[in-house]
Amino acid sequence: MKISQYNIEKKYDDKILIYNSFSKASIILEKNSNTDMFKDIDSFNKLSEEEKKILIDQGFVVDDDRDEFSEIKYIYEQKYFDTEFFNIVLVPSLLCNFACPYCFEKNFDYDRSRVKKYFSTLKKYASKNFKMHKVVQISLFGGEPLLYSGECLEFLDWVKEDSIKNGYEYFTSIVTNGSLLNKDILNRLLSHNLYSLQITIDSDKENHDNMRKFKDGRPSFDLLINKINELVPMTIKYEKLKFIMRINLNNTSVDKVSETLKRIKIKNRKYIHLLIRAIYNTHAYNETNTNSVSELLEYFELGDKLGFNVLKEKYYYQTCEACGDRKFFYLMPDLTLRKCINDLGFEESCIGRLDDEGEPHLNASNIVNWYKNCMSAFIDKDCVNCKMLPDCLGGCPLYKCKYNKKSCRTFDMSCLPFMF
Repeated sequence: MKISQYNIEKKYDDKILIYNSFSKASIILEKNSNTDMFKDIDSFNKLSEEEKKILIDQGFVVDDDRDEFSEIKYIYEQKYFDTEFFNIVLVPSLLCNFACPYCFEKNFDYDRSRVKKYFSTLKKYASKNFKMHKVVQISLFGGEPLLYSGECLEFLDWVKEDSIKNGYEYFTSIVTNGSLLNKDILNRLLSHNLYSLQITIDSDKENHDNMRKFKDGRPSFDLLINKINELVPMTIKYEKLKFIMRINLNNTSVDKVSETLKRIKIKNRKYIHLLIRAIYNTHAYNETNTNSVSELLEYFELGDKLGFNVLKEKYYYQTCEACGDRKFFYLMPDLTLRKCINDLGFEESCIGRLDDEGEPHLNASNIVNWYKNCMSAFIDKDCVNCKMLPDCLGGCPLYKCKYNKKSCRTFDMSCLPFMF
């Protein structure tokens, strides 16, 4: 036996966290505990048979002939080139009824009249391509996708019929500001195998109503909290659905976020998954933020204590929590295909476009470049030797494409949620 190369030890004031980024197993120890058995095989061999079995079963200790690195690379490539699964994110418009200052889409707009053509062309593409896959995942994004709820739901009705006719499964997800969501729309979405619904709250009431307000200046905090409390009970019987409440940290504190979380009814909390992120600067927004991803532990512990679920990665072994690397793209309002839309001015993330007949015209150079940057973690010396490789995989592909260097993900962001 040998010690796994992916054991990570993190020391805090009151405890020690031991985590294996490959197996996702974790152990919490008292702050003065001996941790040699996670680093040294001789120390491991001195343990009782029962203790040894626990560490072996959890992946902290592995067989001598096991090549963990090659296994990770194989799993990653298998997912990347998976042809059974297909994920398309629909962005019919970048229009929104909110005026969030940090929105990276705010300086890009498209004519509202294009939406009808968008869905007409999409249907032509879908009729030729969805049946080629075993599972199709359709995500609704924006802008605010529910500005066009009728068009989105009509398309999903068509997909349901097409999936029955051609024998594929389909699932749906939506990222929405929540302001237009109601019981009727939620029921329609639930009828289309909804597996993920995300609504964002910015830290606390004061912060939220300053940042996430309607274009006419109206606040939205109370409205969204009330909607969450009203709509969560409708989702309880759908065991595979994740109702995600994203908490943006922006010049706030644990106490203020606690006030927000306590506004959610106790009976609803266990059905809500918390995705907690600090607001970061982009090409469209540059402001000072006292919060960072290095302080997520105290917010995760707060959510856990109050009865919420801390959201783990939606997919294991991927470089990005958004795109997932695999057979995936955003279909933009102008019918271009993009791997990432965090910087709409970066044209190398565009991998093609659909013509009026729904036929894709691909940019092979950009596709290959994106793939090379996604795979770079397996040849980069620092990544190859990093204990966080299975959770980080070299970080953001967009950043690597733009700057020709990696942007490592932090432990708190990529690894810590698996401990809750």
